[in-house]
Amino acid sequence: MGRELLSAGEACWGRACLEVGASGEEPLRVVEGLHLLGEARYEGWEGPAAVLVDGVSGEVFLGRPDDGGVLRRDLLASRVECLVALARVVEGLGGGREYGPAGVAELVAAGRQRLREADPELYRRTDGRPAHWEAALTVRALAWGAEAGGAGELAYAVTPGLVQDLATAEGEGTVRRFGEDELPASVTHGPTRRLLVEVGLPVSEDCVLSVDAEGPLEGYEPEEGDEEEPSDRAYQRGFPVLGGWMYEFDVLLDGATGRVELTDVWGDGGTAAYLHQDLSALLYTLWTFHRLRAAREEAYRARKEAPWSVFDPCELFDGAAEEALRAIDPEAFASEEHFWPIRIDDGHMGSLLE
Repeated sequence: MGRELLSAGEACWGRACLEVGASGEEPLRVVEGLHLLGEARYEGWEGPAAVLVDGVSGEVFLGRPDDGGVLRRDLLASRVECLVALARVVEGLGGGREYGPAGVAELVAAGRQRLREADPELYRRTDGRPAHWEAALTVRALAWGAEAGGAGELAYAVTPGLVQDLATAEGEGTVRRFGEDELPASVTHGPTRRLLVEVGLPVSEDCVLSVDAEGPLEGYEPEEGDEEEPSDRAYQRGFPVLGGWMYEFDVLLDGATGRVELTDVWGDGGTAAYLHQDLSALLYTLWTFHRLRAAREEAYRARKEAPWSVFDPCELFDGAAEEALRAIDPEAFASEEHFWPIRIDDGHMGSLLE
């Protein structure tokens, strides 16, 4: 069952949405005749699925007991060596591919072919629809949506293609590029001003950020009654309003620094002003969010026809979403008062991607 790999610690890692802990230093726990290697890094209401290896055949499974305690399982790899190879394919994406939606599509196509080559037996035995791997590949590829910006620039070099893709991610939409006369003089941050003019913002009824299709960017003015209590957001008065947001927030732009903030619509300061470090981080985060949500919706529709008894791709996308968004702008998750942690903890809304 790949004893050399196990004893060498080659099956002790956390990658490709799996947490495998077979270090070779301690005997593996046995679960219904199978050896426990680790577990998935995502879970449903039943908890995470286990990663199990058959000590005789070397086959690796995702396993989870049903309501009667009987272990259900999906083939994850035909051998331990293939498990390692498949994980390396997912984590090794990249290698000179261009950034942006087109580059991501190329990465996914090339990655799927490499997955087949890493374990052809797995693909043969699952009729080309193995559990876990292609969903994990989809998540990993999103890290190539935008390249990091250079010194003195925005956090990410967001391309017009990414904004176009964001505008049409879940329906019809357009891209709004602003004329110089539509931008207030307060937008003095050069990189931000160039993004608004040259790249633009998505205009779509389905996008979380609701941008007006025309007209100048207006300055923020609190509604009557918003300032009955002393506010630490008085400095936001006059900030350009980029658009609406979830929970009836407005998204504001600090034109001098490029920082993106939220209004205090609840009037208690319970939500931090900080939303994202700049417009590029906002757009890349939104693009990743909408891509993951679309992938989840597609998986939800297709899972009834899938050959799996344990794996649920919706669980994987839900479990991977926070980590993917956090990697783009860690400060957006710095405390429980920041918007994204509040959204994640809102049980009324379901999972983050629902």
